[in-house]
Amino acid sequence: MKYMDILAKLFGSSARVKLMRLFLMNPEDVFDYAEMAKRSKVLGSGLRKEVGLLAGVGLIKLRVMVKMRPKPSGKDGELEKRKINGYGVDVHFPYLTALRALVTEIALGKEDVAARFRNCGQLKLIIVAGIFIDEANSRVDILLVGDKLKKPVIEGALRRLEAELGKELTYGVIDTPDFEYRFGIYDKFIRDILDYPHLVVLNKLNLF
Repeated sequence: MKYMDILAKLFGSSARVKLMRLFLMNPEDVFDYAEMAKRSKVLGSGLRKEVGLLAGVGLIKLRVMVKMRPKPSGKDGELEKRKINGYGVDVHFPYLTALRALVTEIALGKEDVAARFRNCGQLKLIIVAGIFIDEANSRVDILLVGDKLKKPVIEGALRRLEAELGKELTYGVIDTPDFEYRFGIYDKFIRDILDYPHLVVLNKLNLF
């Protein structure tokens, strides 16, 4: 059973899981409804319902944030500070640590990650690190190497992953010849990925 299926069954819906991940993975941030919808892909009345439920149990609370917004009657490009109501994690929620551990430690399986990028070109190598293995200092969360890579399709797959994981991903997308060259000259970016904790999800190259 996939990790999202497990969490959805435990918590009632995949939309709730996505929102919980968004808040728990970004405990210092405050989100208004527009940002929640953009980041979690949970929309409409379903979004307000789930936010109300999470606020009702005390996991999140209403907070005020300051954003730079265009002036209503100003010149083009003029901005002003405006206070906006949003929601953020309530640090006093009694089960915060246990809940965060639960929703972050159920990681994507190797097959699941590979399946997400199946139609993105001729992939030769997929490496995950960072959020996927709970390694905060990783250079990237995911590295994709291949030929005839479909960048817009990759971007879409990454955005969907971000919505499920509740966190923006750092990533690298490299053509095979470029990767092989950089691997051969001990390129710092490549070495920073390979010399530190990571997980090889797909490997069709004879470099390791």
